[in-house]
Amino acid sequence: MRGFIPYIPAGYPDMEVTVEILEMLNTLPVKGVEVGVPFSDPVADGPVIQMAHKESLDNNTTLEEIIYILSDLSLNYELYIMSYLNPIIHYPYGLKKLLREFNRIGVRGLIIPDLPLKEIPNVRIDYPIVPFVAPNTKGEELDRINKIAPPFVYYISRYGVTGARDDLPFVGHMKKVKQKVKVPLFIGFGISTLQQVRAAWKIADGVVVGSALVKIMGETPRPHVATRIRLKIEELMGL
Repeated sequence: MRGFIPYIPAGYPDMEVTVEILEMLNTLPVKGVEVGVPFSDPVADGPVIQMAHKESLDNNTTLEEIIYILSDLSLNYELYIMSYLNPIIHYPYGLKKLLREFNRIGVRGLIIPDLPLKEIPNVRIDYPIVPFVAPNTKGEELDRINKIAPPFVYYISRYGVTGARDDLPFVGHMKKVKQKVKVPLFIGFGISTLQQVRAAWKIADGVVVGSALVKIMGETPRPHVATRIRLKIEELMGL
């Protein structure tokens, strides 16, 4: 079995449920978890995750609260923060303070959808950043990845925004990227079935699943969300 990273939007449907999910994930063989920071203009995300961002913001979820909650949890998987650039560089107490907090609570890396690969050296965020690779990413850009040595590479498996779909396109390019990069390759965007997960595992080191889980969060009564998420992940992993 290869790696599996679920995306969990913090504060959706509320922070209590987020904590229940994060603690429940300790019981599953997941590689890591992406904790999503809500943002008012999540341009890389489809309607399901956009809705989650809006509801989380309506709940007044802040990055400060997310750090506070995470610092109180004992997690046995790798922790990643997925955030758009604005909340990070405009953290109220300063970027250096934020990065110290990330280090203190054990964040392995930052996933920033609106930060292009070529701009990573220019933003001067002194913390491991997980770069995105798309089907149109060229060889010279992949060379940059090997220079920065990130925790893993996030392959965007389709053009457009996040959202569950049935196919797994661009397999040929995925294989080329896997041969080129020297760090683990994870495939995301549209992964929603066991068949897709298995197909991705044949190519890469793991998958990232977001919309398929967030959809369940929006459809399930709050007391049962963590259980439904566990069942869905077990299904996707073939457990």
